[in-house]
Amino acid sequence: MSATMMTVDGFGVPVDVSGPDKGYYVVLLCAAQHAPAAYDTLCKRLHTAAVRTVVIGSDPRMHTKSVIAILDALEVPSGVLVGDRFGAELAWEVAVARPDRFTGLVVIDRPHPRVAEDADCAPVEVNTTALVTSPAARAMAKAGQRFVYSDFRLVEYAGRRNAEVAVAQLAAEIVLRTSTW
Repeated sequence: MSATMMTVDGFGVPVDVSGPDKGYYVVLLCAAQHAPAAYDTLCKRLHTAAVRTVVIGSDPRMHTKSVIAILDALEVPSGVLVGDRFGAELAWEVAVARPDRFTGLVVIDRPHPRVAEDADCAPVEVNTTALVTSPAARAMAKAGQRFVYSDFRLVEYAGRRNAEVAVAQLAAEIVLRTSTW
């Protein structure tokens, strides 16, 4: 899969859209220093579950309006929002700003912004899953649960972060959030 450069707010952002044409959308905000191609294995797994993926590269200039502008340009009506570390910081803000646009939120190793710093991020009203890779991240995510006014799942990775089992576990958690049951 190859990313296309989209211009938003005067700077280029790599974006990869792939998967079944009629699939449920999953929007993934990349970790810092990760190109969309770093998520190819995850996306392939999601595609087998009839999920269409939109992977947005990381850029420190990105903000909530940038993400929404990209989704509007791509005509993505709704979906599950996934944020990986740095991307999770932005995902919290996007989910708060547009709860009507996302049916679920999956964050990796980042608690709600009000836990980690003196931020003014409002509580999120979207079903949320927090995946963690360490006891410290688990404690922070657990502290952030009070800022989730919806279903909250806290999940520890079963294996190494880059291992095949971790990719499978992340894909399973994302697919769970695509369900409306």
